[in-house]
Amino acid sequence: RSPGVTRNFLVLLLLCKSGIMPEEVPVFRWLIFGCGGVGGYFGARLAAQGQKVSFMARNQALAALKKHGVRIKSICGDLTVPPEKLDELIDTGKLGKDDIAEAAAKKMKLQGQFIADVVILGCKAWEAEGCLGMCQPWCGPDTQVLPLQNGVEGFDKIKELVSSWGLGHALAGCCNIVSAIQEPGMIRHWAANPPYITFGEFDGPPSKKTQQMQAIFSACSGMEGHLEVEAMPKIWEKFAFICATTGVGANSGPNSTQDIIGTTPELLELWKSAMHEIIALARAHGLKYEDAWLENRVNMLKQAVGATTSCSRDLWAGKPSEVDDLLGSVVRLGKAKGVPTPVISTLFSTLVMRERLARAQSDLPIYPLLEGQKVLGTICNHKGQQLPKDFTRDQKKAEDYQRPEWFICPMSSCAQSGSQVEVPDGVKMAWEVELGVVIARSCSQVTKEKAMDYVGGYCVVLDMTATSIGFDQMKYGLSWTRNKVQATFKPIGKFMKKSAIEDPQALTLVCKVNGKEVTRDTTSAMKFSVAEQVADASQLTPLQRGDVLLTGAGALGPLELGDDVEGYIEGLDAQFTVRAKLTAPRPA
Repeated sequence: RSPGVTRNFLVLLLLCKSGIMPEEVPVFRWLIFGCGGVGGYFGARLAAQGQKVSFMARNQALAALKKHGVRIKSICGDLTVPPEKLDELIDTGKLGKDDIAEAAAKKMKLQGQFIADVVILGCKAWEAEGCLGMCQPWCGPDTQVLPLQNGVEGFDKIKELVSSWGLGHALAGCCNIVSAIQEPGMIRHWAANPPYITFGEFDGPPSKKTQQMQAIFSACSGMEGHLEVEAMPKIWEKFAFICATTGVGANSGPNSTQDIIGTTPELLELWKSAMHEIIALARAHGLKYEDAWLENRVNMLKQAVGATTSCSRDLWAGKPSEVDDLLGSVVRLGKAKGVPTPVISTLFSTLVMRERLARAQSDLPIYPLLEGQKVLGTICNHKGQQLPKDFTRDQKKAEDYQRPEWFICPMSSCAQSGSQVEVPDGVKMAWEVELGVVIARSCSQVTKEKAMDYVGGYCVVLDMTATSIGFDQMKYGLSWTRNKVQATFKPIGKFMKKSAIEDPQALTLVCKVNGKEVTRDTTSAMKFSVAEQVADASQLTPLQRGDVLLTGAGALGPLELGDDVEGYIEGLDAQFTVRAKLTAPRPA
């Protein structure tokens, strides 16, 4: 008999003993915190079953829910739940501690407030305590609080917080799903078929309400609920898997998906060593871990084609991750129980610097050519500037632009200072010198007020431009790509930390050709400030550590093969000067 058949039989037996027949599926009011890969997916499946589902979200996610509802692209079947089929949509941006305290003191209802039957936390582990605090006004005496975070350390905090309210009842829970946000309000699910929620009481048998939750989960398509009489062993079983898989996968890179780990002997051996450490730790806590569970997980690895953990993806993207809640907690718990964890400790140590950089807890220098992915450059960003009449369809002035206008280059278009700019045969070139703004950590949808928090420093960049190719396209309103993107066209000077420049809007940039000064531009003449450009660029596309924003040149001029070009910020040390020489292409 397969595990799925056995589980379904036991669940049916449990429900029937409690007087809950399969056809008696109650309608609950569900409050889902977050509309990401977990909350969005399971919330949509519950709503499609006929449950009253409310989401707590903000910014783009909230706007998308109001406009389109929640959308699922899934190997279990696509699904769209329109806005009118959702219950309340609650803006977490208006739920600060002071807002909640004031409403409680004045006995006022918050927007969309109701008493939820179940609260599901679909946030990251390190956010759980703060997010749960925002849910308090929606909790009543019989509200079930179901956390679905990775990790095991956070359960005590959640139980303590819910208990302190004198309201609600905390459950143990986790989920098994491989999914991510494709765009706000749209969730892509590509592995784990079907996804499931594991849950149960911390102590004692399941209550009637938890059994009703199981009946609801069982009635949903595209997911399962696994109500466990002893939930913690199963949660630790998942915890062991996610820790070992993250440790090996995040270190070995995006190409080492779960199926690759499961079929590559060296990686599988490392993964098993990590698993054995966590299994020993679980047993030291008095929890069972059946030997068959490990082999089952090996088979799941091999079948999870293309799957990676969300923690790994966050680490690769330079975002704050759950690595401390996963691998870090194993190290801490191992020390507390006297259980050696050398493999997990090593894997965690190799990832910890990524995490510190993502959380702005380290001030390491940035190497754009090694760490960055792209260069975004503004055009016509100096007051009084005008696009050249001979090259562009519309002779716009800087004052005509309501927001920065961008072109984009891959980092492979760039070269270090002192390199040769290889000019294609017959192409005419022009110099431009610009302030480069270097991004310190991943960001998107940043406000102008917060933009400088994501700036790590600056560099001087020679924005070499081909004037005889690409500009002909611009006469018809087409892109700037061909005259900007070619290899070596963006020599980049040495990185300087943000603290080296007191005010990026009070700089003088000088360009020299063959030792003769050809321009002296001032950043005070920018139409859009550095902060405005960072904010706008982050709203156009996600920015990564090492990405460079070119803030615009005040002038440009002609160059010839053999010319030596240099650019610098007046008053700064010569080590930050950028230099390049124009040459013919190297022989193929």
